[in-house]
Amino acid sequence: MRHLFYNSVAAGRRPMASFGIQTAAMWRPSPMIRPISSAARNSSSSRKTVAGVPAVLAFICAGGLTYSVFRRDSSLGLFRKSNASGGNPASSPTDTFPSVEYYKSLDEQTDVDKLPVEEARLTTAPNAPPVITRKHPVLLRVPLQTITSLSQVTNQYKYEEWTFNGTTPGPFIRARVGDVVELSLTNCDVTGNPHNIDSHAFAGPGGGSALTTAEENETKTGRFKLLCPGLYIYHCAAAPVPVHIANGMYGLMYVQPEDQDLPPVDREYYVMQSEIYHEPPELDDYGRPLNVVEFSYPRGLREEPNAIVFNGKESALTRDAPLKARVGETIRIFFGNAGPNLTSAFHVIGSHFLNCYRDGDVMSPPARFVGTTSVPPGGTSIVDMKMVVPGSYTIVDHAIFRIDKGAVGFINVSGPQRPDIYVGNLPPQPCVGCKLHA
Repeated sequence: MRHLFYNSVAAGRRPMASFGIQTAAMWRPSPMIRPISSAARNSSSSRKTVAGVPAVLAFICAGGLTYSVFRRDSSLGLFRKSNASGGNPASSPTDTFPSVEYYKSLDEQTDVDKLPVEEARLTTAPNAPPVITRKHPVLLRVPLQTITSLSQVTNQYKYEEWTFNGTTPGPFIRARVGDVVELSLTNCDVTGNPHNIDSHAFAGPGGGSALTTAEENETKTGRFKLLCPGLYIYHCAAAPVPVHIANGMYGLMYVQPEDQDLPPVDREYYVMQSEIYHEPPELDDYGRPLNVVEFSYPRGLREEPNAIVFNGKESALTRDAPLKARVGETIRIFFGNAGPNLTSAFHVIGSHFLNCYRDGDVMSPPARFVGTTSVPPGGTSIVDMKMVVPGSYTIVDHAIFRIDKGAVGFINVSGPQRPDIYVGNLPPQPCVGCKLHA
């Protein structure tokens, strides 16, 4: 009996352990279970017990064994399906997740001076840099500048943003596991504020912030080896940190896996959500409100944003630069939430995330056919979609009142109609005054 129990426990532990869950304590045998002694087996009372309770235990254990085998086979089947569809770069469950061997490999020293040097191809939102095809690590130079810029952040107000390289969000940085990023930060902020870089992709105290803190007209340089693949936020972490993030100092860095990137798509885009907190406008000499507003620390502290936007301003993905695709194309969105306070319920109306790499995790199998995914402040997700019907698809934070604060964008899809998928007896007619359908 105990042998059967331990077999079922071992069979049940294997699939869970493959997901990195420590189950030893969870599956300790109960102290109430004891082997049956030979004396007890010979007694009439024990014969009744053998026919009763142990039989029930045997049934339960056998059922547990059957379920455990089902769980294991289902898990392995999921990996096989993911690999066959190209949705997962790993070749087996043991290759999918970090192991002891991976952490041992971090002890290897890198001779940075022997690495070939490459300039990073930086892009501004909503554009993403091209896929890296090289199979070797490089010293990747990433030059960043901190610049203030007066921007039309909402349809009504301008606001002085603090930026990396003059844009909010900052440049999209694409690299590869094993690369050593040589990041130089030049502080061109005429207001005299210090700035730095805290990258969630960097391993080390402060994510690089202590090495890169630069005063006005100063340049600081740090080198950071990329150890872990995934999509990560970077931001300024100079004090007070919330103010620097809220003023626009954030961006995304994608670290491709060392051996194989995500399956190819037709188009890739870069989208970030953030919040804007500002004071009421001041009045001019005639008592009229000015169209320029200033940052409000009290509103940020209360988590009461005036605006919630994509790519730094209200019209970034609507009037200024809606995303584009054609029927039949697959598109990928690298999505980040700069916050600094609110969690995003990221959703594209009328489409599905065929692959959803939650938390920017590109080593685990993706979630499939997801409608809405939660992205916390400082978090990321990568989503893939196939566009099958032409028209305008609306990007929203599905905390839906936020559309009235600016959290709206569009994907304009061109191409032939698909009446076999989407058709009505009259032409489509968006509702009057609707912000969701162009």
